[in-house]
Amino acid sequence: MATEQVEAVRAVTMYREAYAFRITIVGILLTVVFGMFSSWFFHLQITRHEELHAKARQMYTTHEKRVGNRGAICDRRGHVLVGNKFCKDVRADLTRMPDEQRPYIISCIAGELAVDRALLERRFNSLAKEVVVKNGVDNADAARLSALKLPGIRFFDSQRRVYPKDEMLANVLGFVNIDYQGVYGIESLCNESLSPNHGEITYEHDRQGRPLHRGTLPQQQVLDGKSVCLTIEEPIQYIVEKELRAMVEEFVPERACAIMANPRTGAIMAMAQWPTYNPNDRTEMVPSRWRNHMVEDVYDPGSTMKCIAVAGAIDYGVVDLETEFDCESGLWYYCRTPLHDSHGHGILNVSDIIRKSSNIGTAKIGVAMGKDRLFQTLRRFGFGKPTGIGFDDESSGLLNRPAKWDGLSITRFPIGQGVSVTPLQMTQAYCALANNGEMPQLHLIDRMIGSDAKVEAVVPRPNRLVLRGNTASKIVSAMVRVTQPGGTGPRAAVPGHSVAGKTGTSQKLVNGSYSGHGKFIASFVGFAPARDPAFVLLVMADSPSTGTYYGGLVAAPTFSRIAEQTLRYLAVPSDLADQMAVPSDLADQMAANTTPRWPHP
Repeated sequence: MATEQVEAVRAVTMYREAYAFRITIVGILLTVVFGMFSSWFFHLQITRHEELHAKARQMYTTHEKRVGNRGAICDRRGHVLVGNKFCKDVRADLTRMPDEQRPYIISCIAGELAVDRALLERRFNSLAKEVVVKNGVDNADAARLSALKLPGIRFFDSQRRVYPKDEMLANVLGFVNIDYQGVYGIESLCNESLSPNHGEITYEHDRQGRPLHRGTLPQQQVLDGKSVCLTIEEPIQYIVEKELRAMVEEFVPERACAIMANPRTGAIMAMAQWPTYNPNDRTEMVPSRWRNHMVEDVYDPGSTMKCIAVAGAIDYGVVDLETEFDCESGLWYYCRTPLHDSHGHGILNVSDIIRKSSNIGTAKIGVAMGKDRLFQTLRRFGFGKPTGIGFDDESSGLLNRPAKWDGLSITRFPIGQGVSVTPLQMTQAYCALANNGEMPQLHLIDRMIGSDAKVEAVVPRPNRLVLRGNTASKIVSAMVRVTQPGGTGPRAAVPGHSVAGKTGTSQKLVNGSYSGHGKFIASFVGFAPARDPAFVLLVMADSPSTGTYYGGLVAAPTFSRIAEQTLRYLAVPSDLADQMAVPSDLADQMAANTTPRWPHP
C-alpha cells in the first residue's frame, strides 16, 4: 500500500515537472516570438517610419501641376495685340496602337488635323513609345478627332500664343519658341514679366482617384504672367502701316519703315516696316522679314542730318539764320574733291540752305564749326550710341571720333554721308528739335499689370538738354520753310497745320561705294503742328525702284497722309487760318511759347 502511494506521488511529481517544463518552453518561445515581433514592429514603426510613410502617401496622394497663363501684350489703351488660346496637344501612344490599324489611324489624323501623311508615317514607324502628332490643335478639331475613338491617341490641355492683328506691329512684338519663351522683340524683352508662375496642387484620393481632402495639403500658388501695355496706339499703328504699304506698292523699295514718337515723353506711338511677317504663320518666318530693321540696321541719313549739324552751329554761335554762304553755283572743291548740289545756288543764308537743302552750304557750315564742335553736336543728339529703348540687338550706328576722320569728313558728316544711323536714332534726334532742345528717352513700355490687377508704371529716364530753347525755335522755323512752296518738301504739308521737317536723299553705300549702283535712300523726318508738335514722324524707303528716288517725292507724300489722318484722330485743332499760309513770326511765337498746348497722348 505504501509502495503504491509512493509511486503515485512520484507520478504526480513527474507530471508536474513535465508540465512546468512545457510551460517554461512555451513561455520561452512566446517571449522569443513576442520579442521578434516587437523588434520588427519597432523597425517598421520607428526606424522605417518616414520611408514607409512616404511610400504610402505616394499611393493615395496626387500632385497636379497647374500652369499659369502667359501675360498679354496690349497697346496703350488696352487693345490686345498678343494673347493666348486654349487648345490641345495630340500624342500617339504606339504601345497601345495595333499595327494593322495604323494606316487607318494615319489617314484619319491627316484628314482631320491637316498633318502631312508622310510625316506621320515616319513618326509612327519609329522606335519611340510615344510620338507627337500635332501641337496647338483647336479644341473643335480635337473634339472631332476624339469622337473617332482611335486607339492610342491621347489629348493634353495646352495653350498657343496668338497674334490677333496678324502682321500689325509684328517686328516689334516678336514671337515665342516651342517652350513658350520669348525669343525676339517685346516677347523677349519682357519675357520675365510675361512668364507665369507655374504652381502645384496636392490632395489625397481614394482607390477610384476621387479627392478626399482637396486643399488641406500645402499648395504652390499659380500666378499668371503680367500683361504688358505698350505706348503704341493701335489706330495710329493701323494708319502708319496702311500708308507705308501704299508707298511700297507705288515705289517698290527693298525695305521701308516709319516711326512715330511723342517728342515730349519719348513714347513710341507707331512703328512699322516692310517687309514684315505674320507670327501666326511660321512658314514665312525668315530673318529678312522678322528682324527689326528700324533698330538693328543702319543707313546714311543724307540731308536729314543737315538740321542737326546746323542746329549745333547756331547753338555754338558759329552762325545764325541770316548768316550767308556762297554755294558756288552747285559745284565746290574741297581737298581736291568735288561736292555738288542738285541745283546751282549762289549766295544763300542759313535758313535758305536748309530750305533748299544745299550740300555745299551745309558743308561750309561744318567747316566753320570745326571737327570737335561738329562731333560733340552729333554725339549730344545720340548718334554713335544706342537709344536705350531696351532691345539687346539695337545698333549703335557709326560715328568715328575726330582722330579717325579723313580730310573730307568735316564736309560729308554734316550732309549725312560717312555717318551711319538707325531710323530710331534719327527719330530721337528730331524729338529734341521738336521739344525745344530737350531729348526724351524713347520707350515702348507704358505699364505692366499683374494678375492681382496691380499697375506698375514704367518711368523712362528724364529728358536731357541738347540745345538751348531759342536755338531749337530758330532751326524749326527754317524747317517749316522746307514744307512750303519753294522748299524741297512741299508734298509733306498738311492742310490746316504747320509742318516742320526735312527731306533726305542719300546715296546708298553698297560694297564700300556710294556710286555706280544707282541705289538711294529716300526719307522725310518732321513733326506737326510745328508750334506744339503732337508727334515726330520718320518715313524711309530703301532703294525705291520705279524711277524717282527723292525724299520729297517718295517719303514726303506718305508723311503728309499719315500726319493728316493722325492729327484728325488725335483731334488736334488747326493752327493755320489759311491752310497754305505759315506765320512769318513763327520762330518768335515758338520762343515765347504763346500758343496754347493741346493734351498730348
